[in-house]
Amino acid sequence: MTDPFTFVVTLALRVAALIFLFRFILQAARASFYNPFCEGIVRITDPVLNPLRQVLRPYRNLDFASFATAWVAHMAAAAIYAVSVGAPLNVLYILNDSLHSTLSLVVWIFLIAIFLSIVMSWIAPNVYSPAANVAREVAEPLLSPARRILPPLGGLDLSPMITVAVLLVIESFVLGTLLPIRVWAG
Repeated sequence: MTDPFTFVVTLALRVAALIFLFRFILQAARASFYNPFCEGIVRITDPVLNPLRQVLRPYRNLDFASFATAWVAHMAAAAIYAVSVGAPLNVLYILNDSLHSTLSLVVWIFLIAIFLSIVMSWIAPNVYSPAANVAREVAEPLLSPARRILPPLGGLDLSPMITVAVLLVIESFVLGTLLPIRVWAG
């Protein structure tokens, strides 16, 4: 069991990674940065990301500085946890586990955005909500290819089912086989 200080520090690092991944995904999905939610994410992340962008330049709509910052935050959390439980610092494991955590979190952000956009379309389809608008903007780049494969059937859009299934396959099988080291090794 870890002490409360380690828990708080690793939690703060994982929340920071989540915020930087939000920034990465919002930019990748070309979400409107005039949305209050997006403005807040930009305001929080810009002081860290602006100097990093001198080294890690964005490519089109992919902000590598925000992804790398999230990955580093996950690495720091994994290293702090390893030290707190007395495990040896295995750099390969920490790199691998933090990359797996970062990529898995990206998939789950997309899944949550899809579910939130579905629920908001049922509850309040014509009401403006900053969170619902961001969820739709994040989900749409993944849902539109699925809509081309399977167009709406009588007003029923099945593209979220296809997209969620593909994302779950990616999270479960692809990430699991590409990054198989999941135990502490000495």
